Amino acid sequence: MKNLVMGFATNQTEHSVRLFCSSLRRVYSPEQCDLVLVTNKHEDYFNELAASGVQFFQTPNNYSPRTGKVAKALNRIVLNGMRGLIGSGLLQKVAPEIAEAYPVLIETWHHPQIMRWFSYERMLKLNRHYEQVFLSDVKDVVFQAELFPDKPGDTVTLFDQDEVYGPSYWDTTWYREGWGKAALAKVMGKRPICIGTILGPQAQMLSLVSEIAAFFARHPFGRIEQAVFNYMLLTGQVKTPYRIADNVSGPVATLSNQSAFEKVRVQDGRIRRAADLSVVPAVHMYDRFPETKALFPEPGHGTAA
Repeated sequence: MKNLVMGFATNQTEHSVRLFCSSLRRVYSPEQCDLVLVTNKHEDYFNELAASGVQFFQTPNNYSPRTGKVAKALNRIVLNGMRGLIGSGLLQKVAPEIAEAYPVLIETWHHPQIMRWFSYERMLKLNRHYEQVFLSDVKDVVFQAELFPDKPGDTVTLFDQDEVYGPSYWDTTWYREGWGKAALAKVMGKRPICIGTILGPQAQMLSLVSEIAAFFARHPFGRIEQAVFNYMLLTGQVKTPYRIADNVSGPVATLSNQSAFEKVRVQDGRIRRAADLSVVPAVHMYDRFPETKALFPEPGHGTAA
């Protein structure tokens, strides 16, 4: 059985998308691993990507930061109205076809950060022939070596990012703004998990994605997705079996801060683990540090090491 790498590619630069795809194809052939980009429009360079075995899965999402106040207001009125009727069970009884359209409306109107989980769920429900799945951000992820384990097991792998609630400004801020000071106080000192990369067997990955999408369907507004995901984890609302891999020493290095960056070295054109100089299979947030970003320059800005 094949494996799958899937990412959400709306509103991404051509350089980021090309690098994401080309780096994976240097590691896995199309016969070994499918690469699917979820996107809302065709770009001319997609024809070149398709020649290397990249596939595209359409999302109806039409979110734009330029969306006007009237559209945003109608968005909330419709979604909140439907959410209330669904929560009461009334809409399912009197108009089940309309109730089933609710996830589609969220996927169409909402911010990509939230609605990508509905796209992932649709894709994985329709395509169940994969052995393992890696869900990944596209903007700042690069592949360097094989990351899928020989035996997939029966748990999803989540990835630590060397952050701690309290010292970590953004994760702490997102959690407090999303869930309040009292909720934050309960998790101070714990380690938030990065939602940008997730690895697991197909069935368990579909289970987790469905849990995330269902939670967002109930709570679609006012919270950053990473704060939502960690709230689900920390309050025991994730029922899919999972494990947490250490940052850098596992298959993914998330270079979210200086501490994480100090665990890697750049040598011979690769990002390696400082502990033993082994190559890290996938690197997330490579573009946050000049030494790692320089390995993958945009056209016209030098050559790769």
